[in-house]
Amino acid sequence: MPTVEVQHDPHVTVLRCSGRIVHGDGADDLLRAVTSQNKRQVQIDLSRVEIIDAGGLGVLAALEKWAKDGNRTIQVINPTKRVREALETTKLISVLQICSAIRDCDDAA
Repeated sequence: MPTVEVQHDPHVTVLRCSGRIVHGDGADDLLRAVTSQNKRQVQIDLSRVEIIDAGGLGVLAALEKWAKDGNRTIQVINPTKRVREALETTKLISVLQICSAIRDCDDAA
């Protein structure tokens, strides 16, 4: 089961994830954590995520749509090698805004 720590800044919410984002509890927890935020910019730090499966990837895709529909920005921060490979394989890397560090995303926002 993943852990999602929420850090609030004046203009952005950072969700720091660790563990596994997989079908069921892990993916659902991330979905609820992100959609409960009321900031226009949400950053999801995946630097401590061990594995992500199709359910987790589906949640990231759904969150991107949720963000666009609500005039928000979702940014994925520093995905682990395994997570990045999954994003590349599924071509989500071309849909999501992915940054190597929070400051890189701040510059892109």
